Amino acid sequence: MPDPRTQDVTSGGPVDVSYLGGICKGFATSQPDYSVRYTVGTPSSLLRIYFEGSGDTTLVINDPAGNWVCNDDYATGNLNPSIDFTDPSGGRYDIWVGSFAQNTPVLGTLSVTELSSNHP
Repeated sequence: MPDPRTQDVTSGGPVDVSYLGGICKGFATSQPDYSVRYTVGTPSSLLRIYFEGSGDTTLVINDPAGNWVCNDDYATGNLNPSIDFTDPSGGRYDIWVGSFAQNTPVLGTLSVTELSSNHP
């Protein structure tokens, strides 16, 4: 609580995250912008992490198992990224908010929720 938990974040950085492979893209910092310690056993089977800003941003998350999960646009026409973990594992989720274009920081709000009604 509260849900969603929010944090002001400025996206971007010098690191081209495409080296992670897959659909990872954008530019971020070398250190996470935010970390979440998730505890299994809550009544929810959803952990949703999303960013809302005024420009084109990306999300890069390293989950507790060491997997890299990325998203660029939540939906067609929506430049805000969102990532859902269904039946999330307990542990630390490190989160980077990237800018799609280099040297283009975007101010916005990072949100972490267990409620499916919360989304960008």
